[in-house]
Amino acid sequence: MGVIAGVSHNVVIGTVMGSFGLMLASVEQRLGVNAEEAAVGIPLVLVGSSILAPFVGVLIARFSLRLLLLLGGLLTVGGYFVLATTNSYAFYLIAYGLCFGPAMTLAGSIGPATLVTRWFHSNRGLALGIVHLPIVIAIVPWALDRALGSYAPTTIYAAIGTISAILMLPLIMLTVDHPPSAETVAPEPEDKRTADGSFSIGQLLARPRFWALCLAAIASMTSSVLLGSLLVPMGLSWGFSRPDAALMQSIMSLVGIAGSVLFGWVADKLGGGRSLALIGFNCAILWLVLLQHPPFVVTTIIVGLIGMHGAGAVPTLGRGLSDTFGQASYSRGFGLNTLIGLPFIALAVVGSARVFTTTGSYDIAIVAIAAFFVIAVLLGLYGATGPKVEGPAAATA
Repeated sequence: MGVIAGVSHNVVIGTVMGSFGLMLASVEQRLGVNAEEAAVGIPLVLVGSSILAPFVGVLIARFSLRLLLLLGGLLTVGGYFVLATTNSYAFYLIAYGLCFGPAMTLAGSIGPATLVTRWFHSNRGLALGIVHLPIVIAIVPWALDRALGSYAPTTIYAAIGTISAILMLPLIMLTVDHPPSAETVAPEPEDKRTADGSFSIGQLLARPRFWALCLAAIASMTSSVLLGSLLVPMGLSWGFSRPDAALMQSIMSLVGIAGSVLFGWVADKLGGGRSLALIGFNCAILWLVLLQHPPFVVTTIIVGLIGMHGAGAVPTLGRGLSDTFGQASYSRGFGLNTLIGLPFIALAVVGSARVFTTTGSYDIAIVAIAAFFVIAVLLGLYGATGPKVEGPAAATA
């Protein structure tokens, strides 16, 4: 189950987020649009996934996770073939908003993380960290930078879609929805829980610790999406070449591989809330150092460390939500977290592009992200308070 979740998460998020920045220039040229119009793709993905996330969280709790993962996989493949066969800006928007957006929620984030949360009780944070290793997103920028010199963008999109289908779809068919042993349920009397043993959406939203954990994690997620989407143009604005900026993006993802496992392990030791506070403290410092526009080597190290911490957000949030509200509540909680994060992430990406257009610098955006992390430290510490849900160990796979 861990392998299935890891492949699904990696293929969907890795290809969509890893390819976007490098394909922007070709999109502008092929579709005849400006940079801001081309950059709308990622916010559309985030809007589509975030709006659907709470509903997907409820669907996952009620229906077959295998079928929902399969739907997400098919939407991913379909989106790339739309991009490969159209020169229409409208269809470009459809591919990102109506294909990649829902796919990101179904097979990229909530679906795989729920599968892991159900099947692992002990060492759940570490399991989530291993599953969320950003392997594909580390490879894609490096590979695309070389492929763009030899192949047409439409050919590249078709190749990504074909590879995605081969990697994902057969594995997803092997998914087993639930482990043979019981999952922990919401810490409330049975008559106050939903039929599947979880908190309802309203119950989660009424709990301050839920908001604290979510917002602390959203700071890290916002940071990761911002760098993942705009690191190439940001690097160019700092005086680095496009290959150097692409190299930084790959290094950020490669170092994130260690961060996903490291902070998954830390979350098992410290708990989700304290781990999120630690991530916020470290990232606030790292972004402020990045504000000084250091040389390429130093910038690469800083970007790599930010990537390492950013990769730890999902396992730490997963540990925090499942420990505080029960494994059965995870899909609803993670779905709500995705929706709550939408305005923060969209504002960061679009706002940063606008700031650069207006001022010729990303400095204001960097200061805003650092301030967000300072707040995240306090929220993470508050989210760590209160009792934790205890229950029987689930089977592992």
